[in-house]
Amino acid sequence: MITQTVSAPQKSILTSISAINLFLSGVGSGKTHLLGIKTYQLIRKFPKVRGFIGANTYLQLVQSTLFRIREYWKSIGIVEYDKESHPEGQYVVGKKPPAHFNVEGHNFDDYYAIISFINGCVIFIGSMERAQSHEGKEFGWAVLDETKDTDESDVKEIIIARIRQRGMYLVDGQLSDTGTPAQQYNPLFIATSPAKVDWINAWFKLDEHLDEITNTIYSKDRFFSKKIDDKFVCISSTWHNVHNVGENYINNILSNNTEERGRALIYSNPFTLVGGEFYSSFDRLKHVGKCTYDKTKPLHISFDQNSVPYNSCSIWQFERKEDIWWSYCIDEIALENPRNSTEEVCEDILMRYAGHKSAIYYYGDASGKARSTMNKEFKHHYEIIEYKLRRFLVNGSARMMRQNPSITKRRDFINRIFEEKLPIRILIDETCKLMVADMMYVKQD
Repeated sequence: MITQTVSAPQKSILTSISAINLFLSGVGSGKTHLLGIKTYQLIRKFPKVRGFIGANTYLQLVQSTLFRIREYWKSIGIVEYDKESHPEGQYVVGKKPPAHFNVEGHNFDDYYAIISFINGCVIFIGSMERAQSHEGKEFGWAVLDETKDTDESDVKEIIIARIRQRGMYLVDGQLSDTGTPAQQYNPLFIATSPAKVDWINAWFKLDEHLDEITNTIYSKDRFFSKKIDDKFVCISSTWHNVHNVGENYINNILSNNTEERGRALIYSNPFTLVGGEFYSSFDRLKHVGKCTYDKTKPLHISFDQNSVPYNSCSIWQFERKEDIWWSYCIDEIALENPRNSTEEVCEDILMRYAGHKSAIYYYGDASGKARSTMNKEFKHHYEIIEYKLRRFLVNGSARMMRQNPSITKRRDFINRIFEEKLPIRILIDETCKLMVADMMYVKQD
């Protein structure tokens, strides 16, 4: 029996029985070492189930991911077979298995990009640079390294769609090689270094746990872990692996990077700035909270008539406190196809605010009057708004500018507000997920 010393964050991933698992940790935290342990567990316990090891690029795969995984295998006595130098070896890479290997479950014409084990297990290996090359494969589990740089669709539409082979089951909370179709278990393990990645944060609902994450990860002893739906996430700092990398390694990174980058590189904060953010002065902790709707105060609605990925609007109310104007984003509406039309957005407004007791003012792109609509009864989008919301409109309800200010002016104006250089404050309700995501992730062209 092999006894392995691991950190508490690593142990939380190794013992997880969730379908999709994320290990987001600081540089030097032993992410790939963890994948070596996990793959060994699966190879040993489920030799009839095919696996997949992937990394974002081919160089990452061969020079980092596989190198570290195989280093771990070697440390516990699992080495590559060679007839002369290692006849006791337990696996071969990219070649037909020798005669004494169990090949009962496979007989490929070509073993390129395949690791074959003596117990019959096979693992496909590949990069995500050409993710389409993995279509048609079928495996029972997968591990991905450095997924922060991988396209969302490649992970969700290609890799997850391939993880379907039977042979692993979750029975009463325990892994088994027998079970019913309803107990079939096909896990994905993702290990990646820190980055503010919109789709990963949204997939694991990290924004919903921002306070808990930021209150935990800066500790040398604590880390964030949570089961979220069918997923499990662990976020931890490099300090949990200090016994392997040393304090000098961590301190050198912190002293040679900005405080913001140190939060990402060492403490694995998934919300830190990475450079190029359009709203670079937005602070999730300061500018997001709970907003209260007041039906006696006017609604200020900003329309965005793009139809892809959705037709949307944000809904605001204003309040003056002494010399400061507070702008509260109380709600957002974002309708996807087939409801992605201005008419449908207005219908949602009327439904949500049927009992509103004050006026509505609306804003939008200056070119909105030049855009045709899918409804022949109206010349442009603002005619639809004026008709649909007519019972709430007053003289001066239309607040569109004749000409849009430049993108640079808009960016600088909003950032000055976030920096409190103007007598205006912005607070976005925590339920406005898309608005918050735009503030955090939109990049400058």
